[in-house]
Amino acid sequence: MNDIKPIPQSEPINEDELKQIIYCLPIDPRTNRVILTSLLNKEKEGKWVLPKCEVNSHERQEAEVLRETYEQAGVRGQVIGVVGSFYECSKNGQKLKTHIKVYELQVDEMFKKWPEKKRRDRRWFTLEEVLGIVAKKPYLIQSIRESSLNSGLVST
Repeated sequence: MNDIKPIPQSEPINEDELKQIIYCLPIDPRTNRVILTSLLNKEKEGKWVLPKCEVNSHERQEAEVLRETYEQAGVRGQVIGVVGSFYECSKNGQKLKTHIKVYELQVDEMFKKWPEKKRRDRRWFTLEEVLGIVAKKPYLIQSIRESSLNSGLVST
């Protein structure tokens, strides 16, 4: 994404005018691993991503996180909270266009069958592997640093 910024504190923002994107950071608290998914088609196969979706409202997003993570990755759990909240600006930087939130999910249950099983593969990754996969998305790296995984991060 172009210009991802932490939430500006002084500007009033009308959330209803922005596209809302939510990501889920699903973590197994016993192993400190993160589950990622990959679409099972030739174009996207092998491209591992966090579960995410676009939502219509800035309200009730936790319910959407739970639903989408179950549908895409076949896991359920408890939403721990928001670990990242960012705004994407238009290319000229003059207008906010997207609000991105990253929710941490503590995985409690993993299903053998899930709604998108025929469309998506899933796999557990270590913290180091996930950081490498999201390296081109600084807002996801920052979110991971704010998550419960941060005890395993080394400051650079």
